[in-house]
Amino acid sequence: MQPPHPPPLEVKGQDPQSLDMSDTPAIAKSFGVHPLIVSESHLAAQDDGEDLAVGSYGLSSGRDQNITDASPPYDPNFWFSIFVPTSVPGGQSPAVSKLTIWLPKDRNMVNKVVDVYFTHLNIHRPVFFRSDFERRLNALYDMENVNYDPGFVCSMYIILALGTLSELNCKATLVDSGLKSPSDSPISTKKLLPGEWPEYYEFFERALAVKPHLNVTIDSLQALILLQWYLYTERQGRSLWRLVGTLVRLSIELGLHHDPTSQNNTFTEEEAQLRIRLWGIVMLHDRGTSILLGRPLAIAPSDSNTPHPSRHLTGQPLDFSEHFLLSHPVAEIQADIINALHAPSNKAPDAVMRHATRIIKSLTEFRRQLPESYTYYFGGTEDWPLDKRQELVRGITEDQGLTLLKIGITKILLLRVLFRLKELDYMHRSKALDDAIVASHNIIIVHNQLIRYPHAPFFISPIPLHIAAMVILYGHMSRCERLSRQVMIEDVWMALDMLPRFRWRWERKDLNGGHPLISTLAEKVLNVDLRSVSPPKDPVLLSESDWETETVIVGSPSMSFPRQAHFAEIPTGLFYPFYPESQMGPIRNSQASGANDDRNGSNENSQPLAATVAQPDGSNGTYGHQPSQDSYMLEEIVPPSILANGHTGAIWMNVVSAPHIDRD
Repeated sequence: MQPPHPPPLEVKGQDPQSLDMSDTPAIAKSFGVHPLIVSESHLAAQDDGEDLAVGSYGLSSGRDQNITDASPPYDPNFWFSIFVPTSVPGGQSPAVSKLTIWLPKDRNMVNKVVDVYFTHLNIHRPVFFRSDFERRLNALYDMENVNYDPGFVCSMYIILALGTLSELNCKATLVDSGLKSPSDSPISTKKLLPGEWPEYYEFFERALAVKPHLNVTIDSLQALILLQWYLYTERQGRSLWRLVGTLVRLSIELGLHHDPTSQNNTFTEEEAQLRIRLWGIVMLHDRGTSILLGRPLAIAPSDSNTPHPSRHLTGQPLDFSEHFLLSHPVAEIQADIINALHAPSNKAPDAVMRHATRIIKSLTEFRRQLPESYTYYFGGTEDWPLDKRQELVRGITEDQGLTLLKIGITKILLLRVLFRLKELDYMHRSKALDDAIVASHNIIIVHNQLIRYPHAPFFISPIPLHIAAMVILYGHMSRCERLSRQVMIEDVWMALDMLPRFRWRWERKDLNGGHPLISTLAEKVLNVDLRSVSPPKDPVLLSESDWETETVIVGSPSMSFPRQAHFAEIPTGLFYPFYPESQMGPIRNSQASGANDDRNGSNENSQPLAATVAQPDGSNGTYGHQPSQDSYMLEEIVPPSILANGHTGAIWMNVVSAPHIDRD
């Protein structure tokens, strides 16, 4: 049953002067208009028929329509239900309704899963203060008679889902330890956790049952951030891009883009810090998805004065990681890349190079300001003995690895603009490609080290691995031999075959993080069977260029430009996110083969591309920018029967064609 239409909202902190500007009655109140005047005028609250609520049904699969809060679990013996009052904010007398909440009976396991979440996941993305969450969770189990925000209930379920997934990954890593490749006989999840503990997807279903009740509250924003996080572990898709846009809009409606510390003591210190952290998380998502897709930001940097999160909070322990602290300056650089290099008006080569040089210098300056432990991850090891360079890589921690990935990915996505810009001269494109190959090698090596940490998959995506592999292949096809053939093969194998199978065992539903099109291309270009490649022994990082001078025309001694002034003809989309749920459209022969450039000797490397991408049945999925929006994905979860059989292969549902419908 749909929730009742909420009364006018009074959103705390929506306006920097603490004025509620959400509707006409609120505006009248904020500016001192007498209630009688409002009630007797056209300013009285009107129901405008708006039904696109924060928590309204929005998943194209319909998963959030097929269950209600009263729907019983798969096995009710593992749960018990309570009825709690929930309030819809607004006015002097908020509306109150009843919500059915199903709680797991195994309280010890609940505490363990919550501890896993806050110890290993929340530290890198601090959506909640642990003390506040546990206090409210205890109130639920103690059946205290207080009003519960549906956003918190929804968040509770997703935290249990994420914590369960994290525990599964941890146990699966222990089982697979010592293996050279992932087991071909998947392990049943029921053998890794107590038999009376619900499956992780059951918690997510219960969250979806509560989602339609969400309102414009901080609790609801937290729930939607967690919802995006869970869907992120399943697959990368267009719906996640749109959900990030929803997060930004809701955050603005809640006033999070205004500095909460300068709003006339409207917030306590903890409330202010929470708002700063949530805004920071939303900005990380917005900048990260925008730069991957090459799309505009949802909000410009100049439209917010909220500071970056800090670790200072009176009486509280340091409850988030160094990686989270360092992510926000990188997000600012990502925003600069989008605004400077992806805007339609900034395509002149000289303007592109000025912006690129400035941004690369700001990235280099940021690297110099990192803690001392990061000093040699970017260079200065050329004269080190091999064993010392190998030890440097083995010493990368989870915190450092996630930060190095964020920096490296940002650099690759910046350089992607340069080496793919045909209007740019050969020397600049070659310099950018050379540096991109080095950065691609390094992020693959860092990914490989993160295999040791079973919680890292919750913060990284397979998409940068696809892009890194494609950059290395593109360099080889363009005769930019920055890496030896053996290193190229090992890098591409790790990026496309080994790492996806190790990293995303339970969560991924997009080919387990694989990219079959680039894998097929790699085997044809490198003339190798990726499945037959052996793991490299203690790979090492390469030193990256600092781009110190005013112009990037000056090259570095390590550069090895192609012997001929030519770059392979490759569809631009191969350097962008892969969406396996959609079929691949037709590719023109000239686009696939690069026949027009045969005079430059490119055909020998372009022919494998033609053989790879020109699949008449579209079996390799789509590449590049999304196809027509008449196609959309059914985001179905894996049926319990499939999971029970231990199946972890490529699982996704059918593609539906629906003219003039955009349901994600």
